[in-house]
Amino acid sequence: MTDPNRQANRLVRFVPMPRVFGLAGLFGLAWTGVALAFPLVDPNGDTPVPNGTELAAPDAQDLQHQLQIANGLGGPDAQAWTFTPRIDFQQMLTDNVLQQNSPRIWDTASFLAPGFSLLGNTPRAVVNFTFTPTLSMYARESSLNSLSQQLSGTATLTAVPELLFVDLRAVAGVTNIYGGVGGMGGVGAVQAATPEGTIPTLAGNSFGLNRYNEAQISSYGVSPYLLHKFGDVGTLRVGDSFNVTRADTLSGFVAPPFPTGGINGQTLITNEENAHFVTGDNMQSFQDAIDADVQTSQTNVDAGAINGLNGQPTAAAQQYSSNITTVSDTLTYYVNRSISVFASGGHEDIVYSGFNVAPIHDLTWNLGTTLTPNADSQLTVSYGHQFGFNSFSANGYYALSARTKFTVSYGSTLGTQLQNLQNQLGLATSTGNGALVNGQTGGRLFGSINALPLQDGLFRTDMFDFGMQTAQDRDIFTFDFAVSTQTTQGFGANTVAQADTVTTTWVHQMRPDMTLNAAISYSIQNQTTGGGLFPGNSTSLVSSLAWQWQLSSTVSASVRYSFFEQQASVALFSMYQNMLIVGLSKTF
Repeated sequence: MTDPNRQANRLVRFVPMPRVFGLAGLFGLAWTGVALAFPLVDPNGDTPVPNGTELAAPDAQDLQHQLQIANGLGGPDAQAWTFTPRIDFQQMLTDNVLQQNSPRIWDTASFLAPGFSLLGNTPRAVVNFTFTPTLSMYARESSLNSLSQQLSGTATLTAVPELLFVDLRAVAGVTNIYGGVGGMGGVGAVQAATPEGTIPTLAGNSFGLNRYNEAQISSYGVSPYLLHKFGDVGTLRVGDSFNVTRADTLSGFVAPPFPTGGINGQTLITNEENAHFVTGDNMQSFQDAIDADVQTSQTNVDAGAINGLNGQPTAAAQQYSSNITTVSDTLTYYVNRSISVFASGGHEDIVYSGFNVAPIHDLTWNLGTTLTPNADSQLTVSYGHQFGFNSFSANGYYALSARTKFTVSYGSTLGTQLQNLQNQLGLATSTGNGALVNGQTGGRLFGSINALPLQDGLFRTDMFDFGMQTAQDRDIFTFDFAVSTQTTQGFGANTVAQADTVTTTWVHQMRPDMTLNAAISYSIQNQTTGGGLFPGNSTSLVSSLAWQWQLSSTVSASVRYSFFEQQASVALFSMYQNMLIVGLSKTF
C-alpha cells in the first residue's frame, strides 16, 4: 500500500464518479503539522483507515455484527437512504444526585431520549447523521431538570460531478466544566440508533454530570470546494470553510442544539480559505504538494466564563480575534512500497489579538517518514517547527492480526479550546454506526475536550492517544491511554492543566440475544491553578457493569450499575456516587 496522497492520484484515474470526491479527504492526510479547521478527511469512507475488524471465520463475526461494530447500521454496501428512529427510556436511582462532597442526597430520575439516525449513500450524497436529545426529570431535585443535546454527523454532497462538492460536519454534546470525571465526557459520544449490544449512556446519568456542572458544546461546519484532476500532472482542490462553535452552561430548561443560548460561554466563528495542489504520476517516485491556507476567526466570551489564568469568572464580556496564514511545500520520495520520506518548508503568519502574545512571523519546516508494512497498517512520524515551536507528531494504525489492531496519534497545536475542537472536527470521519473517529488513525477524537476544564484563553495543547481493540469469538476488549496537556500562552505566567486517562472495556456475548458490558476508566488531573472554580490536582475513577437482553429485533432491556469517585486537593470537589439504572430501547 502506498501513501494515501499518491494512491489518491491513481484512484482518480480508475474509480468511477461520483466516488472521486472522497479522494479530496485523502490529500489532507499528508498535510504534516497542519491543524486548521478545514476538513482534512472525507466522511464517505474512501479513507485508508478500516472502520472495523474483519474476523477470519464467519461464526466469529456474530458478536461484532450484533454490536454493529464491524460494518455499522447500514452495512458495507448500504445504498440510498436509511432512516431509523429510536427512543430510549432509563430510570436511575442514585445516592448522590447533586454529585457533591456533602450533603449526600438520594434521588430517582427519569431519562427520555427520542432520536434518529440518517444514513445516505447515493451518487450525489454520502450522509451519516445521528441526533439524540435527552430529557432529564428528577423526582426530588427538580432544579436539575433539563433537555440537553447530543448529535454527530458528516456528509459529502456532490453539487457538480467531478468538480464541485460540499462537506458538512457537526457535533454536539455535554461535558464537565471542571474536567471529565474519569477523563470522560459526552462530546462526540453519540451512539447510533441501533439497539444491538448498545446500552445508551445518556447525559445526566453518567460521567459525573448534572445541569449544575455541565456545559453544552456544539460545532457546525460547511466547506464547499472545487476538485479537478489535470491528467497525470496533478490534482487541485480549492475551498472555503465556515465554522461556528459554542460552549456554555445552561441558562434555562433547554440547551439549544445550535451554537447559541446559555450563559458564561464563548462563541467562535471561523472562516478559512484553502488551496492544495498535489502532483500526479508524472514525477515517478517523487510527489510534491503545495498548500496555502488563510484563516480568520473571532471569539466572543460572555461575562462569567472561566479564565484560564486563575480559574475565576471573567468580569466582563470580551472579544478576541486571530489571523493565520500559512504556505508550505512538501516533497515526498517513495523509497519502495513500504517506505516513503518527506520534507516540507514554508512560512506562517499568526496574529492573536487580546491575548498579550507576540505575533508569529516564522519559517516552518518538517521532516518525516511514512511506513506501510501491510495493507491494513500505516504509521507517519515527523519532527518540525510550526506555531512558533518545535514539536513531534505521529499518526498511525497497525493490524497485529485480523482480530487485533492498534492506533496512535500525537501532536501539538496552538489555539483556543474552541479552535482545538474545530480542528478535531476537521479530522473526523463517521463509522457505519454513527460514531466520529480520527480519520487519520481510526482512534478516538475530542479526548482533551472531554478531559480538561472548560476555559477561556490561548493554549498550546499537546495530545497523545494510544488505543487497542481485539475481537474474539464472543468477546471484544478495548484499551485506550490518553494524555492531554494544556499550557496557557500570554497573560504573564503560564498555567498548565494535564489529564492522563486509562480506559478499558469488555463486551461479552452470553448468548445470541444477551450481552454483558464492563468498563473502567481512571484519570489523573494536574492543574497549577487550584481553588476558585477549579478542583486543583485530582484523581477520578469511573466504572460500570451492564447487562442487556435483546427482547426482539427492535426492543432491548438493560440494567446497569455505575460508580464514580473523585478525590481532589480542593475538598469541595471530592465526592462519590452510586447509580443503578434500568432501561428500555426501541427502534422503529
